[in-house]
Amino acid sequence: MEEASKQRKERLEALRKRKLGNEPENNKEEVKEEGKNEKLPLKFRNYTPINEDIKAISKINISTPKDITETLEKTDLFNLAPKKPNWDLKRDVEKKLAKLDKITQASIAELIRIRLQGESNENSTVDLVDAINAQQKADTDGEVSD
Repeated sequence: MEEASKQRKERLEALRKRKLGNEPENNKEEVKEEGKNEKLPLKFRNYTPINEDIKAISKINISTPKDITETLEKTDLFNLAPKKPNWDLKRDVEKKLAKLDKITQASIAELIRIRLQGESNENSTVDLVDAINAQQKADTDGEVSD
């Protein structure tokens, strides 16, 4: 067991040396030097710093109310508001409802015409029926031309 583990360790070391170009110590030092030159910003996610200098650094990144008002002016609030879940259904149904409204108006006119013809004992009601018929013909002629 021990011999197998030693052989495996040797193979892994040889593989590492091949990958790193046979200079593992120099490459590690270069990586460390590059890391020292870069300064990463401090992020305090899990705790509040006690040192006053560190607190000052962390407060630099906090946005001011001026920045917030500028972004609010730039954004359109109507685009941010969510649409109702059935807005597309209403849009699709409006076309069908327009057709049904025309049919409803025609049937109401027909019912009025029938009622007036039933009571057509007087001449004034006959004139009203003729006026309704003329209006309906004008409406249908206008719809056909559209």
